Amino acid sequence: MGRVNKDTGFTLVELLIAIAIIAVLAAIAIMQLQKFRIQAYDATAKADLSNAMKGLEIYLTEYNTFPATPAGLLASGFSLSKNVSFSKYKVETMSDGNPTAHMHLEHGSSPNAWHANYPKEGSEIEIR
Repeated sequence: MGRVNKDTGFTLVELLIAIAIIAVLAAIAIMQLQKFRIQAYDATAKADLSNAMKGLEIYLTEYNTFPATPAGLLASGFSLSKNVSFSKYKVETMSDGNPTAHMHLEHGSSPNAWHANYPKEGSEIEIR
């Protein structure tokens, strides 16, 4: 007579539990990946905003005024990263007669917008 071995594999319940654990871990990893992507998109927009302020300084030095539109800033050699755009750009004259620029930049894949006033806030960039 042959001997029957009952321990030849996993039961259906054991397999379902293993699959459920893997699914939960994958869901957590995907959520973290999305957070990291948004942080990367925001870093790109913030870097572009900082570079835009430097571009404004250069433009101001050359022309003694700010460009009236984002297109003027872009025409002077400044460029935006992929999927980054101006959502607001406004040039005004302060009470002391000096020009000021208010800018908002956003990345198309991020829910955040980044804002800065130049020169009032200098290099300070805030989320909006």
